[in-house]
Amino acid sequence: MTKKQAQAGEPARSFEIDAPSLRAALADVAGVVEKRNTIPVLSNVLMVVTPSALTLTATDLEAWGERHVTLDGTADAMSLTVEADVLNRIAKKLPSEASVRFAYADGKLTVSAGRSRFSLPTLPIEDFPVLPSKDWDAEFEMQAIYLSGALSTVGFAASTEETRYYLGGVFMHAPEGADLRFAATDGHRLARGVMALPDGAEALPDVIIPRKIVKVLTSLLDRHEGQIEVRVSATSLRFEIGQTVVHSKVIDGTFPDYTRVIPSSHTSLLKVDREQLAASVARVTTISSDKTRAVKMVLDKDMIVLSVTSPENGTAVEELSCDYVGPALTIGFNARYLGEVLGHLNADQIEATFTDSAGPALWRDREGANATFVLMPLRV
Repeated sequence: MTKKQAQAGEPARSFEIDAPSLRAALADVAGVVEKRNTIPVLSNVLMVVTPSALTLTATDLEAWGERHVTLDGTADAMSLTVEADVLNRIAKKLPSEASVRFAYADGKLTVSAGRSRFSLPTLPIEDFPVLPSKDWDAEFEMQAIYLSGALSTVGFAASTEETRYYLGGVFMHAPEGADLRFAATDGHRLARGVMALPDGAEALPDVIIPRKIVKVLTSLLDRHEGQIEVRVSATSLRFEIGQTVVHSKVIDGTFPDYTRVIPSSHTSLLKVDREQLAASVARVTTISSDKTRAVKMVLDKDMIVLSVTSPENGTAVEELSCDYVGPALTIGFNARYLGEVLGHLNADQIEATFTDSAGPALWRDREGANATFVLMPLRV
């Protein structure tokens, strides 16, 4: 609807949607919107209504989220933008059984449900950015559960430092067209996942998926079953997940050769019950108010001795049985990083390999596992 069409006195255009559908649609695009914007319209969601469909679009100029919802065929056609956060908060608090009526006239959007009524300001649709068209280097389909698993497995290791922006996401590549790989690192830890290469992904360019988009995608993928469509170019990504489309620019930078960090040999091998080790690490770190404090591991024969020392609260020590082959070793790790790695492993009994107290340690479910984690040790 143009400004002229929204002049005072024109009858309101309206449509209705059930509260759960509205909540779900807003949730799918809300993650793209930045909470603080210097450009007011970027805080808004674009609503385009036809008699049979509602399309919600949000953007921060780096990424676009678009969600389609089927309507009953009686809606009035209209287009407007309204503040996304306000509308999302309203939708969350409406009763699940509510039918929500939207009416638009004179530049105001009225949202009604039961005895509740909200009148919201809007901004012109002409100010809302247009998604640029793209040509794609690779187009392929894959199961949502596989992409969700890959992003969840490695995404936690992405850097949050602005200075090393090229580490602020997940690196996706297909080296020599052999398989599809995902990796993330912040320089202190590394996570890598490997899966079979989908048909059509052979020409996939190396790209870095921004950390924010990884979070948006993971949330969407966890709620979707079946196939999704992926399109990739050297500068952009497009994911079609059911009725939702996510389009994003990639991080403009070169991801380092992370394979050089992954140890190719070792002098010591540890096999240990994952849940028992995770619980022991959690217990000994209880005395520390600093969750990044080092947890010291003393490895020798069939025993691990874990300890944490806190100047304020004293010392915690715990012994844990294991299967260890190699020379006696004392090594320290960031307690939070170690806990996160253990949380992303799946096997009942996991393994870790070491070279010495200063070299990177490799953690995995088993040799040849699809997921590999590397932790740099701390001085203890």
